Amino acid sequence: MDNEGREGQVKDNWQQPVKPSSTIFFLNKEIVRLIHVNKANNICVLYNFIQDKEQTMLYSDFKKHRKRAYTVKNTMRIFNRSRMQLERWIKKELVMPPTGAVIGGKRIFRQYAYYSEDDIFTIRDIIATIHKGRPRKDGRVTPRFDVPTEKDLRSLLGDAIMLYTKTKSGEFIPVWTEETW
Repeated sequence: MDNEGREGQVKDNWQQPVKPSSTIFFLNKEIVRLIHVNKANNICVLYNFIQDKEQTMLYSDFKKHRKRAYTVKNTMRIFNRSRMQLERWIKKELVMPPTGAVIGGKRIFRQYAYYSEDDIFTIRDIIATIHKGRPRKDGRVTPRFDVPTEKDLRSLLGDAIMLYTKTKSGEFIPVWTEETW
């Protein structure tokens, strides 16, 4: 049938960059929505969710200081974990809760919540210190095998280009990276 040659079509999530939100950003650790851009006058209008007001600023400054925002779903896709795992980490206070796109930045049911780029790197550092299975007698930490390295994470966020090669066993191994600042 259609699925007979499916083994050769393995798709690995590590190669595809995860897209951030195109209108929601973090600016000075506050979540903002880009409402209007006037490139000719170098001015943009933003709506600040935390302060519940519109702000105007230079578009060049906005581009320089903004941080990309990722939904909780995309964040969990980056780390290859379930949403329930994230809720457990939040409940144990290992990870900060995401910033909600509502007045005050609280998380509300049926409203989007976002993590910034800095939050994603912090989450990566935290899950790299979580031990897999029972603790070792010598006290060292053995993280799970699928925790991305910082270079992998940068390529997933679209900041770097990574070239992978596929081994005979079907694993993807990085062979080359490029920083795209």
